[in-house]
Amino acid sequence: MFRDTVRKLVSANQKRAIKTRLNKIKKFYVNTFKSFTAKDLKSKLRELGISRTDTLMVHANFNPDSGFKGAPIDVVNTFVDYLGDKGNFLMVSIPFRGPSYDYLKKNKPFKVNKTLSLMGLITEMFRRKKGTLRSLHPTHPVLAYGKDAEWLVADHEKCLYQCGAGSPFEKFREMKGKILFYDVSFGAITFYHYVEDIIKDKLPFEVYDKELFKVKAFDKNNNECVIETYVYNPRIKRNAFKLEAEMIKRDLVKKSKIGNASLILVNAEDVVTVQTDMAAAGNPPYDL
Repeated sequence: MFRDTVRKLVSANQKRAIKTRLNKIKKFYVNTFKSFTAKDLKSKLRELGISRTDTLMVHANFNPDSGFKGAPIDVVNTFVDYLGDKGNFLMVSIPFRGPSYDYLKKNKPFKVNKTLSLMGLITEMFRRKKGTLRSLHPTHPVLAYGKDAEWLVADHEKCLYQCGAGSPFEKFREMKGKILFYDVSFGAITFYHYVEDIIKDKLPFEVYDKELFKVKAFDKNNNECVIETYVYNPRIKRNAFKLEAEMIKRDLVKKSKIGNASLILVNAEDVVTVQTDMAAAGNPPYDL
């Protein structure tokens, strides 16, 4: 009741002035005590155990209050500089929000060179970077930069199951990849879909919808083609945080901070092991 009274007494202009002042104080605090550079981020990657020869899939969010001294493209360049010569840097560039079923029902063509990534500004900056390759798939295209980039993204358009056999996600596992969550929660994990494809016959429900979609697409040379794909069952509620909790219980998750940014690191093979074990035990990471 006291707060309601205060709100009534403070004018709209006063509220804006207070908010502006608080934002300035917050910005000063972050710049003074929580700022970090690209060099600092590279040092943190080494500290976490990420080698320059690793194949790293990154899920990232650009928060202006993270403390990073630079723009989203500078985050991209940091990872490319760290991994681009001897390793591989990957991101997922999904072009929609919500269920893939709903997206494909809109019958939009997929243009590998032009269709935007809606997985955050960092992914879109990476997509636009010269030298970045993108796999040709309308729902889960993967961005890659590094020594094995061409192989990693090749033939994704031939996969009926977007994260399954033959996809960049399977190749990523073969490379003994690592997954880093940069200022984003574990819930962003796309590799989860690769594992559920492996264990789909052991689950008490259908992982995929029965409808086969045929999607018009344009490759890097602007050649038109049709890609056939199934999509995930939109009626199933996936719960990656349940998977994360089990991985933490087994001490398979590394967590750290740099500035105001959170970092979470897991090995792809550990994700496969734990998610498979959970399904075998009748406790898969879904809301059943």
